[in-house]
Amino acid sequence: MKPTLLQKVSCSALLALSLCGVALQSNAGAATTKYYGCVASGILSNVSVSAHSCPKGQKTVMGNFAGANFAGANLAKANLKGANLKTANLSGVMSGGITGVPVALPSGWQLVGGYLIGPTANLASANLAGLNLTSANLSHADLYSANLTSTNLTNANLTAASLSSATITSTNLTSATMTGVISAYEVGTPSALPANWQVATGTYEGASVEYLLGPGASIGGAKLSGSVFANLNLANVYLAGATLVGTSFNAATLTSANLASANMEEDDFTNAVATGANFTNADFEGANFSGANFTNANFSGSRLLSVSGLSTANFTGATCPDGVVYGSPGANC
Repeated sequence: MKPTLLQKVSCSALLALSLCGVALQSNAGAATTKYYGCVASGILSNVSVSAHSCPKGQKTVMGNFAGANFAGANLAKANLKGANLKTANLSGVMSGGITGVPVALPSGWQLVGGYLIGPTANLASANLAGLNLTSANLSHADLYSANLTSTNLTNANLTAASLSSATITSTNLTSATMTGVISAYEVGTPSALPANWQVATGTYEGASVEYLLGPGASIGGAKLSGSVFANLNLANVYLAGATLVGTSFNAATLTSANLASANMEEDDFTNAVATGANFTNADFEGANFSGANFTNANFSGSRLLSVSGLSTANFTGATCPDGVVYGSPGANC
């Protein structure tokens, strides 16, 4: 079958979006519902199941929903009635105000409140206030500056999601998976958080900055000097480059934490467990290591000037500041 002029335009306009093959294939046996959309600057938008014209300067394109590559596309206000998106690529898709109900969506995706909710979804600045997103899969999703006021995210998968500048007033995060969650400048206080998580307040240039802190949190560069994290479980936390002067990690768990290049002058690590932690190039001047367990930790390039409690700390298998393993000749832990 020879491609039509419209399909030829589609192929040229969508080359960067890898949608060329979609516009030309017949998708025999799949749903035949077509999409009609517009392309400008590599972004597909104005998607509908009905043919329509596009604004001046935009290309008019079409293709089959089944198997379509909508990665990074803008499907806001799209009409998806009857669309079969089961095999479509929705990575990084933008949405909101969607009308019509698709007959199928990819695994892990759902349509709620006019938004396509799923892993890697681009929901930056989205208004998700009050939505029931219980058990939603939002892993690696972009929720920057999203409105999550009173949103129910119980049991939701937020692995590696970005929640910076999000409004989390009365947000229910009970039992949510938050490993790798990126946060800073949070607005409001959630009604519930997973076990071992809290809202931590720091300062930057005289202003308060709120972070979501817990095991596996990703808040590199955070300004949290003078904080008290005693007895907290901060295993696998990412705090590389953080400013933590005078912070208490008394009896805290920092297993496999990444605190490379962090400023931890005068910090209290009494009885802390930091096995396998990354402390490369960190500054510990004046810190207290009494009873701390640093087994297999990496202190390569770190500064241990005037540190107290070294004689009672456990450095078994640790790499000392000079790069030599503790216990070996020349080690300077």
